[in-house]
Amino acid sequence: MSEIKTIARPYANASFEVAKTDGQTEDWLLFLEAAATVVQDGAMLNLVKSPTTDKEALTKTIFSISNKASGLEPSADRMNFLSLLSQNGRLEALPEIKQQFELMKQASEKVVEATITAASPINEDSLDSIRAALEGKFNQTVNITTKTDESLIGGAKIQIGDNMTDASVRSQIDELSRILTN
Repeated sequence: MSEIKTIARPYANASFEVAKTDGQTEDWLLFLEAAATVVQDGAMLNLVKSPTTDKEALTKTIFSISNKASGLEPSADRMNFLSLLSQNGRLEALPEIKQQFELMKQASEKVVEATITAASPINEDSLDSIRAALEGKFNQTVNITTKTDESLIGGAKIQIGDNMTDASVRSQIDELSRILTN
């Protein structure tokens, strides 16, 4: 997993810099999302992995499908980017490149993604309060995704990037159990 992240990082950085310079980060993200989806298709993935596949024809096919799927006009920069990935045997890294690109875009726009997992659905007023508190703490816009997990019993877990705050009743019970058994 970390190997694919290492492989994808320079490509994501390069594509982000080109997109940012041209003011086309949203177009690039749409394109990368479409291209990543195309490459993940079983039949296409077999072609990507095959050493006998005509790389130029494959690149043109992925480019064409990705442009149509994203609703974008063809771009020489995006075609060159796909060609470079193809020549270097890195088309399989497109999903990770897209993910890293998206994180860079969010960071540049001062947006952070948060996932809140709670024992029961969270009402809009509570979500607004949580969002305001997180935006104040991080000094960024916070997009919140909610999930429900009844096994938490009560409370919630908040995941932002690699940071996890676990204020669930389940974690408190587990911690108390650990203390009592030691």
